[in-house]
Amino acid sequence: MQKKKNNNYVMKPGIMLSQVWPDSRKKEGETKRALEIVLEYGFFKTFQTVEVPYVSERREIASLLKEVKAPLTYCLSRVLNENKLNLSDLNKENRKKSCAKVMECLEDAKEIGSQAVSLISGPAPSSELQRQDALKALEESLAAICEKADEDYGLVIIIEPLDYFAHKKNTLGTTKEAVAICEDLKIKGAFPYLCLDTAHLFLNKEIPSEALDIANAYMREFHFCNCVTDKTHPIFGDNHIPFGKPGVLDEDGIVMIMGKLLEIGYFSKDTEGAVFCEVMKKPDGDSISLMEYNRKVLEGAWEKLSLNKFDNLDGDIRG
Repeated sequence: MQKKKNNNYVMKPGIMLSQVWPDSRKKEGETKRALEIVLEYGFFKTFQTVEVPYVSERREIASLLKEVKAPLTYCLSRVLNENKLNLSDLNKENRKKSCAKVMECLEDAKEIGSQAVSLISGPAPSSELQRQDALKALEESLAAICEKADEDYGLVIIIEPLDYFAHKKNTLGTTKEAVAICEDLKIKGAFPYLCLDTAHLFLNKEIPSEALDIANAYMREFHFCNCVTDKTHPIFGDNHIPFGKPGVLDEDGIVMIMGKLLEIGYFSKDTEGAVFCEVMKKPDGDSISLMEYNRKVLEGAWEKLSLNKFDNLDGDIRG
C-alpha cells in the first residue's frame, strides 16, 4: 500500500450514542442529554442513535443538530430485532410487516433531523439455498423502502451486512453480496448505501482491504469493531468489546485499515467518510470514559497516518 500524507483529506469521526449510552432510549430526554455532552466535548462530527420513541425529544434533537449542522444516522436494528422482524424473510406476511414498520419509522427519522436510516437484513434461513432466496427477498424490501425514503422524506437508506454463519447469522452476509444488491437496485432506480463493520468482515472470513476495494462506490459509513473469532472462547463473536486481546483488532490494525480507507479516497474532502468505534459500554462502565476512549483511538490512528510513523501499511489483517 502506498503511504500518503493526509493533508488533503478529512476524517469525519463519529460516535454511536447507541453504544456509549446504550440505555438512553428507555427514558425521555436521555438521548438528547447524551448528544449535548458529546457536542460540548467537541471532537465528534457525526452521530448515530437507535430509535428515540418520544416526539418532543426527537424535535429537540433535530433543533440541536440543525444548530451545529451535524449529520445523524437513525439506526433501526433494535426495532427490527426486538420485534422479530426480518426484511429478508421468506414468509411474505412477516416481510410485509417488517417493511411497513421500517416505513413507519421513516417519519421519526425525519423528525429527529437525520439524513440516513440504517438497516440490517434479518435472520438467515437454515439452508444456504434458502439464504440465496432470502437475499432476493431483501432486495425487494430495500427497493420499496428506498423509494419511500427518498420520495417522501429525502432520506438515504444504509444497509449493514452482518456475519451470515458465525455469530449473528443474518441473511446479508458478504460484501460481494451487499454490493451486488446495490448494483441491481441502482439499475432499478433505487440507491441504498453500505456500512461495513470490521467484526462482521472478520467473522465472515473476509479481508478488510479487499472488502473496501469492492464496496468503495457504495460505502457511506465504516465501523471499527473488535470481535473474537475463536469459537472456543467464552465471548466468541461480535460483542462490541474494546480493541485488542482477546479480539483480533487492535489499534495498530485500525491504523492499517484506516490507511486503506485513505488510499481508496474514503477520506477525501468531497466524501468526508464517517468512521465510528463500535464499543459497547459495560453495565458498570462510564459513558464519558468510553467517549474519550473512542476519541483517543480515532485521533491516534489518524495522527499515525498523518505523521507517517506506522511501518506496516502493506499487510492485510485476517481474522
